Amino acid sequence: MSSSVTFMGIDLAASDKRPSGYCMLYLEDMRCVTGMVRSDEEILSLALNFKPKIVAIDSPLSYAVNGGSFRKCDLEARRRGFMVLPLSMPSMMKLTERGVKLKERLEKMGFKVIEVFPGGGFKVLRIKSPKKGFNDALAGLRGLGLKLYDVRSVHELDAVMAAYIAYKYFKGEVEMLGDLEEGVIVVPRT
Repeated sequence: MSSSVTFMGIDLAASDKRPSGYCMLYLEDMRCVTGMVRSDEEILSLALNFKPKIVAIDSPLSYAVNGGSFRKCDLEARRRGFMVLPLSMPSMMKLTERGVKLKERLEKMGFKVIEVFPGGGFKVLRIKSPKKGFNDALAGLRGLGLKLYDVRSVHELDAVMAAYIAYKYFKGEVEMLGDLEEGVIVVPRT
C-alpha cells in the first residue's frame, strides 16, 4: 500500500453559508488533518489535491424511492437507535440536495463516495458524541489509534469519524444499512 493513501471525511452542512468539517486520514500513520470549508468547490479542490481512496460524506446521498421521509437505510438506522432525521424536514431536504449533487460531482471525477452517519459510528464504537463531550470524543478517537492535532470543532470530529468509517470500509470492516437501489449508510462493525 502506498504511503499516500488517504481517506476523506466530510461533515457536510446543508448550506455553504455554514462551515463543513473535513478530515484527511493517512493510512500510513493514521494521522488526521482536519479543517473547515464552506463551498462545494473547496471540497472538490481538497479531493483533487489529496486524491482520497474513498470519500465518506455525512449527508443523505440519495432520495427515498417512494418520495417519503425515510429510506430503508434510515429506518434501519433508527431501529438501531441512531438519531436519523426525516428527509422531509426543510434543513434535511437542503442537505440531501447538496449531498446528492456533491456525490455526483465527485463520482464524475473518479472518486468512490459512501454515505456515513458519524453519530451512529460514535454509538457503535461506544465513544461519546462530540456534541455531548468534545474532549471525550477526542480521547475516544485517539483510542482508535488516530493521531489528531489541532482539532477545534465538533464538525471536524464528525469528519474524523467519517474518514475512519471510510478506512474501515476499505478494510471490509463495516455493515451496510439499507440497499444499493435506494441508498446505503455505512457503519463500522464493533
